[in-house]
Amino acid sequence: MSVRVESAGGIPRTSDWYASRARRRSLIAAAIAIALAGAYAAAIVATEGDGRLVIPVVAILVVFAILANPAVGIYLLFAAGILFEQFPITGLTPITSQTHIFANLSEYTDFPLRLSLSDLLIALTALSWAARLVMARDRTATTMGPFGWAVVGYLMVFGVGVAIGVARGGAWDPNATLGELRGPAYLFLLYFLAANLIRDRAQLGILAWILVAAVGVKAVQGLLNYQEALSGPLAVAATVANQAVTADEDVIFFDLAIALAVVLMLLGVRGRLTHALFVLLPLILAAEMLTQRRAGFIALGAVLIAVMLLVLISDPRRGLALAAIGTISLGIYLALFWDQSGPLGGPVRALRAVMDPASVSTRDMSSDAWREIENRNIAYTISQLPLTGVGVGQQYIFREEPPPLPASFTYWRYITHNALLWMWLKAGPLGAFALWFLVARVLLVASSAYVRLRDPALRAAAAVIVGLTVIQIVFSSVDLGLTYSRTMIVLGVTLGLGALIVRSGAAGRPLRLATEREAP
Repeated sequence: MSVRVESAGGIPRTSDWYASRARRRSLIAAAIAIALAGAYAAAIVATEGDGRLVIPVVAILVVFAILANPAVGIYLLFAAGILFEQFPITGLTPITSQTHIFANLSEYTDFPLRLSLSDLLIALTALSWAARLVMARDRTATTMGPFGWAVVGYLMVFGVGVAIGVARGGAWDPNATLGELRGPAYLFLLYFLAANLIRDRAQLGILAWILVAAVGVKAVQGLLNYQEALSGPLAVAATVANQAVTADEDVIFFDLAIALAVVLMLLGVRGRLTHALFVLLPLILAAEMLTQRRAGFIALGAVLIAVMLLVLISDPRRGLALAAIGTISLGIYLALFWDQSGPLGGPVRALRAVMDPASVSTRDMSSDAWREIENRNIAYTISQLPLTGVGVGQQYIFREEPPPLPASFTYWRYITHNALLWMWLKAGPLGAFALWFLVARVLLVASSAYVRLRDPALRAAAAVIVGLTVIQIVFSSVDLGLTYSRTMIVLGVTLGLGALIVRSGAAGRPLRLATEREAP
């Protein structure tokens, strides 16, 4: 049956007319899509498969997806932070290290813009969210989340650091300032975006799947990189044994995935996500062993101790059992692999390096020597400028000149491997206080949520926040953990989940991940 509707000109139009118009529009849209696809296919053939032709299509799809749903920007950034390297891996060329997603466009194109693709993604996500608020399409109130003021304070000390750097004049470098500010700004922006855009269990489930899948991809890639190293020009046993097969910061994500597997097991959570994680766990452990990052092994031990403490507080009997099993397993491992020189001996070599620095490998010995010089220069700089530091955009003082670092680390005279002391260098004791206040706030709130709540998904998310914070701090004590774009994106999103945990916990709503169930 047709329903007549009067048009603006008085001519009656039926529902059939509107259906016919919709079909015509669909046919026109389909014809345009086919024409564009044909043109792209012809261009690909003509250029013999130039992959750059795909970039405009992907860019358009990403823009429309984020404008339609700004949370998509969070998912893309979270995945990119885990998947794509920020710096090249010595001797290896995996495809994920060639995307340049964290590099300024001016560095690899003729476009003179000192912004990266990740910068543009964050800006687009923020604009999409802001537009929704302005147009009142999303009437949900904005939130600071449980860590909001601590995150604001953390970013503000860098403003103080910039003021100090500019006031000192001299060799203040605006480009170095941008390089130093990018990581803290990412943490700030991703925290508030995630706190306001990640609001339900479906979104939490998407992030959990992204974490598991992306870390699984990096683990497989690490194994393939190891095979490439074995068959490449560096394929001599002594060299392979001292050659990293992943980016330095990848161990943060490996450690987090391992800790999440332990937490899900202790909480008795079953389902497709848990099964997928445990299927990938051997690959993740193998990649962790092969990459041979001492900071990764030490951070893994620290996060497992943190998990054990959470369990001891919330369930003393289970916590004691976990501690006993862990102690026995550690004893057996140390007895079997104390003198092992292969990948399986990596964790014990990290322990031996702490006890006996002379036992480290050639690569680690060179790294230690450089860091010892760096630490002496840091101590000297702090002694000269104890209250203000040198400021953001200023070089710290070199009393001893270390060997130069690779060209990829452009600002090594501004940013130190010891990222915890770097905060003091840039803003004095105020910078150090802001960092440790944020860490303390995160650990107190998230650990309290783990102990207090009973919903397994909320508890797992709280444990992830605690775990990643512990891993990040341990890693940052010896490496550039607070200035890596990748790690700050992932940390910002993870801390942003605190708003969902607090909000859902206060409402008393169950928040189990889709397809997950608690063991009886």
